[in-house]
Amino acid sequence: MPANNRFAHQNYPTRPVLSPRLMTLRSVEPVAGTAAELHTRVRIGRVIVVHGTFVGNDPFAVAETLKSLGSGVPLIGEQLEKMAEMIQENTQPATNSVIQDMGTYTEVFRDQFQSLVGDDPVVELLNPTWSSQNHHFARADLAVRLIHQMLVRPPMPGQRILLWGHSHAGNAFAMLTNLLANERNSVDQFFAAAGEQKEPHWKAVQNALRSVGGPHPLSQNIVIVAFGTPVRYGWDVHGCAQLIHVLHHRPHDPATPFLTKPIFPPQTPLDVVSATWGDWIQAFAVAGTDIVSAATLDENERLTNLLERNLAEPVHELDTRFIPTARLRNTCYRWKQGTRCHTDGLNLLLNYQPSGESVLGLPLESTVFGHGVATTVKWLPAHLRLVLDLLH
Repeated sequence: MPANNRFAHQNYPTRPVLSPRLMTLRSVEPVAGTAAELHTRVRIGRVIVVHGTFVGNDPFAVAETLKSLGSGVPLIGEQLEKMAEMIQENTQPATNSVIQDMGTYTEVFRDQFQSLVGDDPVVELLNPTWSSQNHHFARADLAVRLIHQMLVRPPMPGQRILLWGHSHAGNAFAMLTNLLANERNSVDQFFAAAGEQKEPHWKAVQNALRSVGGPHPLSQNIVIVAFGTPVRYGWDVHGCAQLIHVLHHRPHDPATPFLTKPIFPPQTPLDVVSATWGDWIQAFAVAGTDIVSAATLDENERLTNLLERNLAEPVHELDTRFIPTARLRNTCYRWKQGTRCHTDGLNLLLNYQPSGESVLGLPLESTVFGHGVATTVKWLPAHLRLVLDLLH
């Protein structure tokens, strides 16, 4: 991983520093206590499990918009604030009741995780959760929230914290490593881009980072395991102790086994739905696919200028040159690269063997276009065993 990444974005295609590993994974039955070494050997004292995009408490910015509309309007504003709070309290439970563990982490997942590791470490779902909106500022807020939680409850001496996240939660983890690496100028630019925020965790984290010179002491007590994280922000070696990516992948070309089948030109609908080439959503959600909320337009514009400043200008060929808008044109170019692996950390490219379970007539491993297998309770024992064998 690069030192002093300074919030630089990854480019497409990536060139992984560590050679990715192609692996076949089979499901195993859960046995209580079989992952106790997560605490005894790896010294993990706390596990924070973080869901990805669109499954949080305000995925489509409805509550955020209501709060924004009511700001500064005493009578109506109070009612809109209450309505927004009601939406935030009920959205995630309603979502989880429908999708269960296919694309998000549930209490059942947490309980199974705790059973596998035993009494220690403590396994917790992120609480309070994050909005799960699909843009820079939402991920930035998650990164700052996580650091604040760890400042409030730092690891015990000799112990570490494991961040276990899905999808774009991993990109919040990437921001977190840049923050904890604490290169002063770039961290100041980050907080300036985010703007003045009312929530206390923003100021608390900014002050904590300013109080130390160089990497924050938390940084080398954090281990990160990211599942199905799209290739977006770069990582900083000074911001965490170890980084592992777990990616659903099936090579389509023996000459380029670490690339996925490009999603431009589009794959067939059957290939997408059945996850023929692995996690389609992870390959889809590259730079250019964010959905910015009206209430955060300014913050996202400033963060885009910081976080995407080093993205290389695509060199277009005939297949993308005449696509109408620059945003879509450049996104299609990135889709065409077939990028699966992250530049930094160890990329584990998993070919899931069928577990025999199905949902709506599709194998469990194909749910959510191959993106949902990472959060299923069924595959947790195998995932945890795989990760344990690689953590040090």
